[in-house]
Amino acid sequence: MTGLINLMEETVLNKIDQLLPATSYCKCESCRMDMAAYALNRLPPQYVQSIKGKVLYRFASTQVQRDIEVTVAVSQAIEVVGKSPHKNAANAQSGGQ
Repeated sequence: MTGLINLMEETVLNKIDQLLPATSYCKCESCRMDMAAYALNRLPPQYVQSIKGKVLYRFASTQVQRDIEVTVAVSQAIEVVGKSPHKNAANAQSGGQ
């Protein structure tokens, strides 16, 4: 493992995979990434640069609180993006206007 890894990305993507199937919203990769970006912009990053850091992140005493915060942010992201799917794809096709 070299470089920095934001473990919050992995955590958010896993939470999306848990919560999204129970909804009727679009589950395409574009919407999934929009949901992840929305949630990640509302959560603190959790960078590590070693396997030890990754293990410590998994067993931190604040894990329950972090899971609640991630669940809330991802639930909001699913709702917001789900109600307006593919908004970034439409902007990209129109040149962002």
